[in-house]
Amino acid sequence: MEKECGLKVKLFYPNVFNKIENLETDKDKLYIFISQSGTTKLVYENLIKAKKLGCNTLSITSSKETPISKESMYFIDMGCKNEEYRYRTIGFSMTVVVCWLLGMYLSSKNNCNELFKVADSLSKIIDDTLEWYQNNKFELMKRNIAFFTGANSLWPISSEADIKFMEMIPYITKTYELEEFMHGPQNVFDNSHIFFVLVKSGVDTEKSIAMAKFLKSEIGNCYLIGNEVIDKKDFNIENCCGLFYELQYICFFQVVAFMLANDRGRDLKVGLNTSISKYLQKSL
Repeated sequence: MEKECGLKVKLFYPNVFNKIENLETDKDKLYIFISQSGTTKLVYENLIKAKKLGCNTLSITSSKETPISKESMYFIDMGCKNEEYRYRTIGFSMTVVVCWLLGMYLSSKNNCNELFKVADSLSKIIDDTLEWYQNNKFELMKRNIAFFTGANSLWPISSEADIKFMEMIPYITKTYELEEFMHGPQNVFDNSHIFFVLVKSGVDTEKSIAMAKFLKSEIGNCYLIGNEVIDKKDFNIENCCGLFYELQYICFFQVVAFMLANDRGRDLKVGLNTSISKYLQKSL
């Protein structure tokens, strides 16, 4: 958003934002609070904190009737409606879309044609992913630990893929930015793990491919995901867009996580270890 729309953007995790003592209250600053359910306790508390200080606040949730949206100065509907499953996929994708569209609106940029291209590409990505999954299902089903890595803007996509695999299948997962992945984590790598390396032309491409080659040759099960491939085990995202490519990459991982969960007999409409709510309050 900073690069394409020319806006200054700061990102805070809710627990970090909660510790900030002196919020900037300038009228040219907008605080955006994102919660699909609109009931995330810490996000709500942060919104109230900013509101009391007179900050401009905007919420992005699944409904204008949620506690968070009702307290914010402005509201944008995430557009995900009520998802069928507990573990969200549409909500993440729509959050990406809404944030990009908001950036375009505030900067008077118009890249909607790029968004339409991505939307048109997703059906093929889903079909290709299902075929890829059947070809690699045996190795995926044998393992329950996965590492994800990507450089720069691919790192947040890796993190979301990590969460989906942990929530849905569930796997034990861990994500590292590519540079960090090279220093220390390799000490634990072995053939009982699965490795997903995200790659995109122009985003530390050579380093990403080199890491994938090392993992394939020296360790074991590694899959390169993106618009560069080494062998038939990799997944090629054809016609990778310059903007909104996050939706193309995460689509692959959402489908694979769903298929693995289904083949392992996981009911995605039922939560696991839900008794945690007796000890910790996550929602209002």
